[in-house]
Amino acid sequence: MCPRHSFFMEEHIYTVSEIARDIKRVIEQFIAPIWIEGEVSNFTVSRMGHIYFSLKDQTAVLNCTIWRSQSLSIPFQIVNGMRLVVFGNVTTYAMQSQYQLNVQQVRAAGLGSLFLAFEALKKKLSAEGLFDAERKKPIPSYPIQIGVITSQTGAAVRDFLQVSRRRNPSVAIYLYPALVQGREAAATIIQGIQVFNRRKNVDFIVITRGGGSLEDLWTFNEEALVRAIAQSTLPVVSAVGHEVDFTLCDFVADLRAPTPSAAAEMTIPERERILYQIEQTHQKMRRIIAVRLDNLYQKITNISRRLFLNRPLELLRQRIQRVDDLEAQIIKIFNNRIRSLKIELENFSKTLEVLDPRAILERGFAIVYQLPDRKIIKSINAIAVGEKVGVELKDGELFARAEKVHPRKKSKE
Repeated sequence: MCPRHSFFMEEHIYTVSEIARDIKRVIEQFIAPIWIEGEVSNFTVSRMGHIYFSLKDQTAVLNCTIWRSQSLSIPFQIVNGMRLVVFGNVTTYAMQSQYQLNVQQVRAAGLGSLFLAFEALKKKLSAEGLFDAERKKPIPSYPIQIGVITSQTGAAVRDFLQVSRRRNPSVAIYLYPALVQGREAAATIIQGIQVFNRRKNVDFIVITRGGGSLEDLWTFNEEALVRAIAQSTLPVVSAVGHEVDFTLCDFVADLRAPTPSAAAEMTIPERERILYQIEQTHQKMRRIIAVRLDNLYQKITNISRRLFLNRPLELLRQRIQRVDDLEAQIIKIFNNRIRSLKIELENFSKTLEVLDPRAILERGFAIVYQLPDRKIIKSINAIAVGEKVGVELKDGELFARAEKVHPRKKSKE
């Protein structure tokens, strides 16, 4: 066998998948996770929530992927044109023969990118209605207990407590210590909001910290914190930074105070003013009650005067006497009617006795009737010779037969 033929027999022919797998192994094994800075382009979000974009500079483009589980921790809204510093693993995507970066951490590069992120997230949350005035809750005018979420060592809590004690020392302040700067700050503030909402031991919540740069205050622009404020059932006051500083927490809060001290001035009424208002209200109530009592006294006096003039008791007595008179007349009429009916009944009884045929029998008369139907015989013509008849006397009956019939001659007129 010739040497040339032997050389070709020892060659390994790769499949496309094999070479893609080896390239993937080399890249992922020898390139450690790295930080990369660039400008965002081709930004898209899939239906499942995964983020795809490219980082570019003047000469090159790198495709980047942020899986949904990582995207939830991004503290701002990514938009095209923003400069980012990202950290992740370089890997390959064999389906398109390209390498890409699986991003694990994201930072905005420079103030311009932070402003873009701020405006993008503000536009998104505003479109959802989180900043609408209709959803804002009123701050109680006379709080008894206030929850404050801030750093327990910062100037903000000292300023707030100093103004609170000066205005009204009877208002109880409950401090929830939280971080106000850094990656973990938003989570601690959210936890404070949830604790106060769960315990319901305060009238409202104040979230505050002192001034700082845009980067220092970025915690109060994180989407998770903004949504936690929107979901709070307790009213929330935002007092972050100085008067010129604005954060997204200011827009979503129920009240925005320019400084921590201003938050106390705006929400805690002065004790002396409360006492003055109580005294004024007391005097006003006394005047109102005095006027009402005077009016009632006048009404009672007028009613008493009318009662005396109309003499209702005398009228009542006359009505009672009239009732008694009517009752006596009714009884008299009934008694007269009963006596009249009784006399009529007696007369009817006597008439019936007189007309009773059996009463005639007592005087020796008799009643003759045909047999067997017992029909009374009123005329001689109603009976024939030999016909049986019955005769009723006062003490019994007898039966006879007609032997002879003698009609009575009519008298001549």
